[in-house]
Amino acid sequence: MTLTETTLQVWADVRCPWCWMGHRRLARAIAQSGASVQVQHRSFLLEPQGPTSERRLVGDVAIAEWGLTEAEWAIRRDRIERSGQVDGLRIRIDTARTIDSRGAHRVLKLVEARGLDVDAAWEAMFAVHLERNLDLEDWDQLADLGAGLGLDHQEVLGLANSEDYAAEVLTDHREAQSRGFHSVPTVAHGERHLSGARNTTELTAFVRSAATVVE
Repeated sequence: MTLTETTLQVWADVRCPWCWMGHRRLARAIAQSGASVQVQHRSFLLEPQGPTSERRLVGDVAIAEWGLTEAEWAIRRDRIERSGQVDGLRIRIDTARTIDSRGAHRVLKLVEARGLDVDAAWEAMFAVHLERNLDLEDWDQLADLGAGLGLDHQEVLGLANSEDYAAEVLTDHREAQSRGFHSVPTVAHGERHLSGARNTTELTAFVRSAATVVE
């Protein structure tokens, strides 16, 4: 049995706390697998047309619109935040905003197009939204974030008045739908995939299987 270089596709939304955990877990899984792996990041939109209550706090929306009681939301919130802590993350989901994430995904596509570190860009985008709770519909915030990743500040601001990379984001999302991926994160290799909150052990096994050549 030999491990060969392989490519994994990962669908995620920057709004999703489980996707941030999955991002960290997959990195550990790849390191533990011993395989040489390239990760192709794909965009998924939890609300493809944008949220019905744009820029409201998630904690408020959960109670007002998702049909959860305060006690039910507290249980869900605490589970998310405790799970994040295990992965070294400080997730503040109550005060994150229900944003339209398409702009953030377009910035991530620009990072890729400019040959910059896409893994680091996703990590930064998750942190800005889920820990720092900045407004990722604000193009000034996105431009500042992009500049920190090596993008030109004005080029990022220019996305606000264009449709650059919008088609690429939508293509990613539609492919996920056509393949029957309804939850994120989803890690795929060929026709095989893992969806949802998977632990590092499961992901390591998936990576090794994807990279295995039987001689």
